[in-house]
Amino acid sequence: MSASVSASPTIRVYEPHAEESSDQDALAKRASSYDGKVIGLLDNTKDMSRELLEEVQSLLQQDFPTAEFRYFRKKSVSGIAPELLKQVESCDAVITALGD
Repeated sequence: MSASVSASPTIRVYEPHAEESSDQDALAKRASSYDGKVIGLLDNTKDMSRELLEEVQSLLQQDFPTAEFRYFRKKSVSGIAPELLKQVESCDAVITALGD
């Protein structure tokens, strides 16, 4: 009878971290109100993005009843077509959602 030795699998755990940067990008200026503004909702095509954006729109409409909402959907999760980017740039504010 031969003895077999089974080696335990090795599990490596990585702790990704980076040095804290002292450089801070400035935040975009925020509107004091979004009433009367055009708000773009940009769907990145991931699962559940539409549902998340619909909920965000519903909540924002309660606070800003005269805001106009425009829904955009990218063709794929990576990049954005130039013609779609032009449409999105016409909005006063844009919200994007990452589903899954």
